[in-house]
Amino acid sequence: MKGTITRCAKELVESQFGPEQWQAILEDAQVDEETRYRLAYPTTDIDDSMATDILRSTGTVLGLTPEQVADAFGEHWCCVYAPQIYSSIIAKFNSAKEMILGMDRIHVQMTATIRNARPPRFDYQWKDERTLIVTYKSFRGMVDIYRGLVLGVGKLFNEPLRARKLDNTQVEIVFG
Repeated sequence: MKGTITRCAKELVESQFGPEQWQAILEDAQVDEETRYRLAYPTTDIDDSMATDILRSTGTVLGLTPEQVADAFGEHWCCVYAPQIYSSIIAKFNSAKEMILGMDRIHVQMTATIRNARPPRFDYQWKDERTLIVTYKSFRGMVDIYRGLVLGVGKLFNEPLRARKLDNTQVEIVFG
């Protein structure tokens, strides 16, 4: 996994809970000193299990459920982190629906030249005119984070939407 995920988590925790909480999370996740240094670089390779341990430890240390961690991460990524780093990409979209439907294409384009990038892929199926079923395809099993990101996209565009995890591979999104 790329370090951009853990860098965003670090920024979220430090800005909302303080740097000492981030250090406690790293200790709980048993992150060694060398890896702590590498977490600062968004394109560095981070072991998948280390990234998921950090997200799990975030909940443990802060007393949050996995869903609360995913929601906070998704909102921070979409409303704070991504606009600073990926503003030119976000500017291409006029709505939450457009951005969610463009996510697969974004991942393919963004990671085409990044060594070892293995982003999730998405399939889309409309259930009705307002309800989209997204199949999340990744060996990492981070569908909860995806659901949180979907909610964050809604907040970014100030559009009401609901996102519900159907199983470990699918999320139902209701627009409007």
